[in-house]
Amino acid sequence: MKRLLHIAALLLVMGPCLGSCSDDTCYDNVSSLPLATFYLGEKQQQVSGLTIMGLDVPGDSLLASSSTLNEIYLPLRASVGSTAFTISRQVENGSYSAVLHDTVTFSYDAVPFFHSIECGAMYNFNIKRVEYTCNGIDSVVMMTTTVTNSKSPALRIYFSDFQL
Repeated sequence: MKRLLHIAALLLVMGPCLGSCSDDTCYDNVSSLPLATFYLGEKQQQVSGLTIMGLDVPGDSLLASSSTLNEIYLPLRASVGSTAFTISRQVENGSYSAVLHDTVTFSYDAVPFFHSIECGAMYNFNIKRVEYTCNGIDSVVMMTTTVTNSKSPALRIYFSDFQL
């Protein structure tokens, strides 16, 4: 009986220590970035000639340069309540060429979020408003108003199908 009490006491003391050991590492996306997918018409597809950069951002804000993309992550700044991006698209038809410049602006609240011990803390973003110009962009549709570290698309950017 005394031996059983010693084992029970040992398990009581050691149990929390053993339970706190974890070999789990953080494999999740640890940044909350809105994933933008690109559409021509009703179909998600590659859009060529895209140059995307942040506006009023210190340092280099170039995210893509003359690239062909069907999606891109757009980093939001937690220290301010809005972030804007320029999206330029080069369109060509034979010998004619034009560059269409648009601006997409997100207004949001940054909310601190503790993910886990392994992954740490991050910010989630509650999108309040999205504004955009319509030179080469037809429309922008938010798929969710809360941006987390999920890998699912947060917005769709529909481009106009220009014929020069």
